[in-house]
Amino acid sequence: MDNSQIENTITEIRKRSGAIAAFNKDKISNAIYRALAATSKADRGVADQLATNVVNKLVEQGFTITRVPTVEDIQDIVESTLIDSGNSDIAKAYIVYRHERRKLRDQKMNVLNLNTLDPVSKKFDLNCLRVLASRYLFRNSKNEIIESPTQMFERVAILVGIGDILYDSQVFDKSGNTKQDIDEAESYLEKLDAFDYKFKVGNYFFNKWHFRSLINHYVTLANKGQMKVSFKDLLTLLAAKKLESYADKITEYFEMMTAQDFLPNSPTMMNAGGRLGQLSACFVLGMEDGMEQIMKSTSDAALIFKSGGGVGINYSNLREEGDIVASTSGVASGPVSFMNIINTVTEVVKQGGKRRGANMGIIEAWHPDVEKFITNKTEPGVLENFNISVGIWEDFWNALVNTEDGNYVLRSPRNKKPVKEINAHQLIDLIALSAWKSAEPGLIFFDQINKYNVFAKARQAPLRATNPCGEQSLYPYESCNLGSINLVNLVKRQADGTYEFDWQRYEETIRKATRFLDNIIDVNTYPVPEINVASKESRRIGLGVMGVADLLYRLRIPYNSKEGYELQSKLSEALTYYSTEESVALAKSRGEFPLCSKTEYPEGKIPIAGYYEKPKESHSYEWDPLIEKIQKHGIRNVLTTTVAPTGTLSMIADCSNGMEPAFALVFEKRVTVGRFFYSNKIFEEALKENGLYTDEILAKIADNYGSLKGIEEIPQWMQDVFVTAMDIHWADHLMAQAVWQDWIGNAIAKTINMPYDVTAEDVKSAYLLAHELGLKGMTVYRDGSRHKQVLHMTSENAKKIFNVSPSEYMTTFVLSKITNPYIKSQVNASLALKVHDAEITTKTQKHEEISEDRLCPTCKNNLVFVEGCSICIECGYSGCTSG
Repeated sequence: MDNSQIENTITEIRKRSGAIAAFNKDKISNAIYRALAATSKADRGVADQLATNVVNKLVEQGFTITRVPTVEDIQDIVESTLIDSGNSDIAKAYIVYRHERRKLRDQKMNVLNLNTLDPVSKKFDLNCLRVLASRYLFRNSKNEIIESPTQMFERVAILVGIGDILYDSQVFDKSGNTKQDIDEAESYLEKLDAFDYKFKVGNYFFNKWHFRSLINHYVTLANKGQMKVSFKDLLTLLAAKKLESYADKITEYFEMMTAQDFLPNSPTMMNAGGRLGQLSACFVLGMEDGMEQIMKSTSDAALIFKSGGGVGINYSNLREEGDIVASTSGVASGPVSFMNIINTVTEVVKQGGKRRGANMGIIEAWHPDVEKFITNKTEPGVLENFNISVGIWEDFWNALVNTEDGNYVLRSPRNKKPVKEINAHQLIDLIALSAWKSAEPGLIFFDQINKYNVFAKARQAPLRATNPCGEQSLYPYESCNLGSINLVNLVKRQADGTYEFDWQRYEETIRKATRFLDNIIDVNTYPVPEINVASKESRRIGLGVMGVADLLYRLRIPYNSKEGYELQSKLSEALTYYSTEESVALAKSRGEFPLCSKTEYPEGKIPIAGYYEKPKESHSYEWDPLIEKIQKHGIRNVLTTTVAPTGTLSMIADCSNGMEPAFALVFEKRVTVGRFFYSNKIFEEALKENGLYTDEILAKIADNYGSLKGIEEIPQWMQDVFVTAMDIHWADHLMAQAVWQDWIGNAIAKTINMPYDVTAEDVKSAYLLAHELGLKGMTVYRDGSRHKQVLHMTSENAKKIFNVSPSEYMTTFVLSKITNPYIKSQVNASLALKVHDAEITTKTQKHEEISEDRLCPTCKNNLVFVEGCSICIECGYSGCTSG
């Protein structure tokens, strides 16, 4: 029987849910092919022939257009066909495959509290679904999951689509000359329940929280005179299906997320289309030196934590401990004591009811309490809900690297008068020693952050604070919406089986994601009125990436090679170029951000270091015409790019974190029946392709810190390509951060990994090198530094049998580009001294007790420290808010 006769005979199948779907012979062929592959007999021609035999047998057994076979009917016949054709080994593999699929389906349904799997659940792997279930899917008062992953992504996409609807030319006029009855629109906020699932676009219904965002978005635009129709007329247009085309936009946003090509920051997925409605991850609050202002900031922080966000606060305006308080004739308790208040509030108020908040506490180097601040977190149990960083300005840096004596004056926050003189070298040594011991504090280079800060002119002040993980600088009461593109998904397979990056798809995804994040600003429900105002004045967004390490694995390019750095640089430049270009296009149709004319943009300046500091001939894109477009049309968002932590998002997208190297290729999980190994999927494919995949090899890699270095059975090209965080010298971690930072408007979340035997001098050298490379901030993590806890528990038996040294690319930079004598001598000495013994064992650290603060608070498994943030690779818990 030929294919056309078969197709006329059987056109449909009945799925497990009872639903009818189109019959597709290719699905049978694919399942058989997988069974063949499991027996090392992968042959597409044989699979196709056996699939044809299966269909013939279905017809013989009386299945027709009217008698529709079930999935189980087809699978039973596949088994009998394989046995009848003498392929008993393939039949056995197929039966095992079928059993495993059934088991996996059952596990997924159990995790998601579903009776049948929705389309997203079928596509996403079990670990992705576990993360969605633990943190993102809505639950009822009994804590039972009440939505499927498909429904979750739909509620997010609908809300983002509402952002587009109100800019339709039928209802929107950019010129702002129309007056509407705003009270009428706001009156609908009192009757949300009556409009639950009453309006829709295409097949997408608006729940009452979507409807609330529609009202608030309308009111914001109507207040600016930009709504051409009344709110009732808008509803009439929706009911009359005059805005149906926006269903396609919603589908576009939905598919971008469910294809795992792009995901917004965690609060967006948690709260979009829900009661809280707060969609941003990053906030900064001011902290002025008065009790009323301090309590206001504390109260605002509590509201932000409750809504699912994290807060950064610079405490440098608070007078030092022991200073006179005029109103009471008492003495000030100092900024650290007020950090403890915020720490306690964080403990009590869970983020969005789901996790504790995260904080960034900053004190600038000139503050008299800076030394106490630096050493405060070296012991466990202190300020556990804080990341802390020291803010560095030009004056401190100059004292450190350009003066012989290094004298530096600490000044009163109250009147800026000198309080005492210290030595800049001693202070940086203290910071380095503390970071060596406990991975804190980090450094924030405010001089670099403000070097190309086009917004400072509008705010009449420099940036002085960042979000909890340090990658997003913000002014007080600003918020930022972050999102990340999964780069490893954007590859094309060539005829020879190799992969190449799809630059056109990258551009398309950047443009869609930029619009997505801009819409979030309009449909967001902000926790504090001042945040609503400040966020809309600047319309700052932070589009970033994830999956960089996996992309380089796919392309067979070593992360820390010249080719690797050049590719990462181009990826970074493209991200900011196309997001900026899309932001200009949005400004043309919707209007520039309100403070644009008061910034340096009209003067032709942009907030991108690479444009100014990289030779023009090395640029991959034409920036000058883009700058002219900004001068002509304005720009929609003050900044567009940030590389944020993506720990949990990466688990949902099934890719590596942010722009970090993989922390291990193989790590073990000990269960009662023995050792069980997880391995990177792309690496696993490579092992199988090269006939190297065995439990013995996996155990060897796990026992080698999850690294391939020095393992004789692994070919050299694999050792070069499949590098891990511990394979890469700390100087190259800095270089990787720098090549991204050149073109990113905001900053980068990155951990500078160091082996446990580095010295505090090496940490200091890393600071010097970071500033030379133009970084805006940095976090070092010495393996074993966090209260006796190692970076990743790859194996109980882990031994490191390899050394790492700086790449030639990094060495060339140091030798040719660093001219300051002090920095040159420090960095050269540090890099030259990196000679290790052939074998370094960390058993002594492994067997020490793991302190409770390094265990996941949700599932009590070990936390890992990447992107300046603690995450759990078991359940997806993250100490950061964005990912």
